[in-house]
Amino acid sequence: MHHTHQGKVHMSAGTLMKRLALLLLSVLAVPVFATEPTLLLTHVALIDGTGTPAKPGMTIAIDGRRIAAIYPDGSRAAPKGARVEDLSGRFVIPGLIDAHVHLTGAEPDFAHYGPHLRALLLGGVTAVRDMAGDDRLIGYLADEANSDALASPDIYYVALMAGSTFFAEDVRAQQASAGDRLGFAPWMQAIGAATDIPLAVAEAKGTGATALKLYANLPANLVTKITAEAHRQGLRVWTHATIFPASPADAVAAGDDTLSHSPYLVWAAAPKVPDDYRVRAMGDFKHIRPDAPPILALFKAMKQRGTILDATLLPFQQEAEHDPGKVGAGIMPWSYAVTRLAHQRGVLIDVGTDSSGLAADARGPDLNALPLVHAEMALLVEHCGFTPIEAIRAATQVSAAAMGQSAQRGTITAGKRADLVVLSADPTHDIHNTRKIAFVIKNGRIYPQKGGSGG
Repeated sequence: MHHTHQGKVHMSAGTLMKRLALLLLSVLAVPVFATEPTLLLTHVALIDGTGTPAKPGMTIAIDGRRIAAIYPDGSRAAPKGARVEDLSGRFVIPGLIDAHVHLTGAEPDFAHYGPHLRALLLGGVTAVRDMAGDDRLIGYLADEANSDALASPDIYYVALMAGSTFFAEDVRAQQASAGDRLGFAPWMQAIGAATDIPLAVAEAKGTGATALKLYANLPANLVTKITAEAHRQGLRVWTHATIFPASPADAVAAGDDTLSHSPYLVWAAAPKVPDDYRVRAMGDFKHIRPDAPPILALFKAMKQRGTILDATLLPFQQEAEHDPGKVGAGIMPWSYAVTRLAHQRGVLIDVGTDSSGLAADARGPDLNALPLVHAEMALLVEHCGFTPIEAIRAATQVSAAAMGQSAQRGTITAGKRADLVVLSADPTHDIHNTRKIAFVIKNGRIYPQKGGSGG
C-alpha cells in the first residue's frame, strides 16, 4: 500500500480501495444512526434490590443495554428524542434470578428449549444459574441466550465434580455425560486422591463453566484442594451443603462460595456424616435442633466469609407432600426454621428452585405457568421471616452474588445491565404481586406479555 509510485494500475487500485473503504464506512455508519433512543421509565415506584424501601416518583434512564441514570421525576431534562414510558401506578424491580436450575433432562428435546426459556423470561427471570447437566447443550444455550439471539434469561453454568462412586450410582450423571467415558467428561469428573486437580479444574473451565459444583462423595481434604485450585483459576465453587463425607463446616472452611439445600445443614450437628450421599435428605429432623451449637457456629462462619445459602425450599416441600418416603420426617418445619435462623444471623440467602425453572407434569414443563422463583420467594416470606423487600433482594442482589455477577446485575444501579421487571401491583405489601407482571426488560429490550403492548 506504500508503493504509490508504481503507476496508474496501482493508483486505480488505490482509488478502488478508497471507494471500498468509503462503502464500508457508510455501511458501518448505519447502526450509529439507527440506535435506539434513550428509554425513560417515568413515575415508577422503584424497588432497587438492595433491600432499601421503595422509592416513589422515580425515573430510570436506559441507554442501550445499560441503566444510564436513576433520579427523581423531573429533576433532569429528558434527552432529545428520548422514548418516554409513563409508568404511573407501576412498580419496578430488578430482573429475577433463579440461582438453582437444571435445564437439561434425560432426553433432550431441542424443540422445547426456545419456548421454555422464553416462558422463564416473560415470567420475570432474566438470569439463571444452571447447577449441573449436559454442558454440551447448556453451553450452546448459554451462548445463544447471553448474546440475545434467543429470548431467554442469561445462563451461567457449572462443571460437576464428585467421588468416583457417585458416577456408578447416579443415572443423571450417566445421562449427562453420554458419549464420554463415565467420570471423565470435562463437565462430569470423578475426583480421587490420584487426580491431577489443576488439570481437572482447567478441563472444567474449558467447558465455559464459571464455577465448579462439588456434589457428593468427596472428603474434606479434596474439597479444600479443589476449592483452592478453582479459585486460583478464576472459578467459583458451589457445593451441596453436605458433600458426604465432607460436612457443611468443611465446605465453609475450604472457602466454598455457596452451599445448596437448607435441609442438608442438619448434618452439621449429626454425630457423624455418612460416606453415602444418597441419605442426604434423610437427616434426623426430629432430634437435631435448628439452633444446635454446631449450626450456629456454621452460620457465624458463613456470615464472616460471605458464604451464601442456596436454600431451595420448594423442591423439598413438594417431595414431602407427594413422595414423603424420600425425605426425613419433619423435613419442612426444620428447613423453614433453619433458614429463618440463618437469615436472622446475617447469612446471605439466594432464591433457587432446583428445577427447570417451571412447574412440570408428565408431559413436561408448563409453559403457561409462572416461573417457580415466585413460589420460592413466597416461602421465604410465609415461613422464614423475610419481608417482601428482603425476599426480592434474595432473588436479585443475592442471587446475582451467588452467580458471581454482582458487577453486572442484581440491582437497579447506574452502569448495570438494564434487566427489569415492571409490576402492576405493589410487591412490598404482598410478595405474590411479583407475579403481576406488566412487562420485562432484558438488556434494555422490552418483552411485552402475551397480547400486551409492553407499555
